[in-house]
Amino acid sequence: MTKKKTFWLFILALLLGGLSILFFKTGFTVSQVIRWENGVQILPFAKDLPELPEDNPDKINLLLLGTRGIDEPGDGKLLSDAIVLISIKKSTGQVALISLPRDIYSIIWCDEKEKKINFAYAQGGLGCAKKTISYITGLHIDYALGANFKALEEAIDALGGIDIYLEEPFEESFQWANEGWEENENWFVKDFDGEERWVFHVPQGENHLDGKTALYYVRSRYSTNDFDRMRRQQQVLMAAKDKALSLKILANPVKVYNLLDIIGKSIRTDMSLGQIGNLINLSSEIDTENIRKRVFDTSEKGLLYQTFINEEYVLLPVEDNFEKIQEACQNIFN
Repeated sequence: MTKKKTFWLFILALLLGGLSILFFKTGFTVSQVIRWENGVQILPFAKDLPELPEDNPDKINLLLLGTRGIDEPGDGKLLSDAIVLISIKKSTGQVALISLPRDIYSIIWCDEKEKKINFAYAQGGLGCAKKTISYITGLHIDYALGANFKALEEAIDALGGIDIYLEEPFEESFQWANEGWEENENWFVKDFDGEERWVFHVPQGENHLDGKTALYYVRSRYSTNDFDRMRRQQQVLMAAKDKALSLKILANPVKVYNLLDIIGKSIRTDMSLGQIGNLINLSSEIDTENIRKRVFDTSEKGLLYQTFINEEYVLLPVEDNFEKIQEACQNIFN
């Protein structure tokens, strides 16, 4: 039982960090106007760093950061394009997932400059990211953990793949136009005004996805939008969690070894062995069946709006402060 719960904690953290990479980007509502005074933009946060929230002894908050990975080509390898907070209420065993878009514009704690929050980890490591996100959410963050694309793909393969059900077929006709590898149930070639493109496809009904296919499924956004992608990523996350909790999977020594190997190569955390042990002891009380979810976005109740600062797309909090976001995070279990 202890081994089973141990792997649930690590696998959930691993998958959460990886599944949401590049999850949040552009919003789709009309921008609101930023206030100006004497020709200077007035940004929605204090110039002086405020005090961080105090630790709540009844909660454990774990920050998960998804990055492309140091071995990936191009720039921005350590930008945390997925930012997810796991909150655990110890007295009730409740669990919540709080997702924050990478494009939220705020003070980055370690250098006190105004940037998108996905810069925090790249510029100041786990400590900087924890303080920046703590300021935005109003929650004390106990631990942080980072994962990458490779971690997600290999973890799902180590689990033997995952099973998802689609009410209607899904197609991405643009994003992977030059990346298909062979015609099968997930790939076919289609003509678009005389131009042949690869189309990524997941049929209606039951589907079994390996790691590579699941990664394409959760990254696709050109034919839909980022918020639809959010729903697909949550779907895959829950499917992976269910598979990892299967006794048949966790009892397999080969799969257990593979998962441990992935964790060692693809995860960075500031948790000590003693702190990991405390989480393991707590895990028997965790309710994994009724996980609460909150995503901050540009919908009517998403508490964010989109605009541009110095010609750069950013997200800002409604009413130009983070109070409503902090209130929502602090009351997530109410």
